[in-house]
Amino acid sequence: MIQCFAPSAPQGTFPPGQEPRLVSASKIGSHYTIHPRVLHKHDDLFEILYVRAGTGVYIIEEARYPIRAGDLIYCNAGTLHDEDPSCSVDLDTLCVASTGIRLDGLPPDHLIGNDCPPVLPSGEFSATIQYLMLTIYGFLADDPEKYAAVCQHLDVALLEILLLIAHQYGDGAGGTKRSKANIIAAQVKSYLNAHYDEDFTLQDISDAIHVDPYHLSHVFKEATGYSPKQYTVRRRLGEAQTLLITTRMNITEIASRVGFGNQCHFNTIFKKYIGMTPSQYRASYVDQEGRP
Repeated sequence: MIQCFAPSAPQGTFPPGQEPRLVSASKIGSHYTIHPRVLHKHDDLFEILYVRAGTGVYIIEEARYPIRAGDLIYCNAGTLHDEDPSCSVDLDTLCVASTGIRLDGLPPDHLIGNDCPPVLPSGEFSATIQYLMLTIYGFLADDPEKYAAVCQHLDVALLEILLLIAHQYGDGAGGTKRSKANIIAAQVKSYLNAHYDEDFTLQDISDAIHVDPYHLSHVFKEATGYSPKQYTVRRRLGEAQTLLITTRMNITEIASRVGFGNQCHFNTIFKKYIGMTPSQYRASYVDQEGRP
């Protein structure tokens, strides 16, 4: 027998009483009947996604990242993210969301800094991470009240491992000077995020950032895989999905809030991209996931 001893006074990242709080866990297989949420963000949540199987492309801010089994996708609070469904092949993911993360030198609910790539291999921690996330999901699905304390401790353990991985693979990465094209793409993205719920033209963007409209459109498409118009539609739909899930606003009000001229047009575009009407999406999400 080999006996291993733990330190008598382990020093964790999160001091007692200041631990992050688990919010939710999700399991999304390739057979899932609800289309993944499109371009969206969470202002007060950190999300980690683990790719169990398959391949695909994930968009984080203005960059596209190929993903495959074993990859981790770090989504800080306020970070726009999206899965490109046209690139997904048998994609199977787990997701855990947490809040109350406070780390020195980082904004609230950020687990990594700007110098760390948001997609990292789980490496030697792959099996452990999958086990932790599946256990959290299973307990919450079974009896969230009964297993609340257990899931909370498992979430803190998961975050500690994610920090180890970020330090191992991410320190100093991605810190090179951005190209002019990347700067332009970031400026376009910033404009679109600020005005996605308004009517605007390519010329409006051009006037705002002082770049030829055709050039900015080309650069943005190269960086994100979407034209400015496509990005705007996905941004609107992502916000609409959030409102459908988290509020009881009626469909007409949501359509207006996210920038669609009328409910009929909103329903048509929503069904085209999501595969069902807004009302069906709201009902299906509540049936399968439960209202937050």
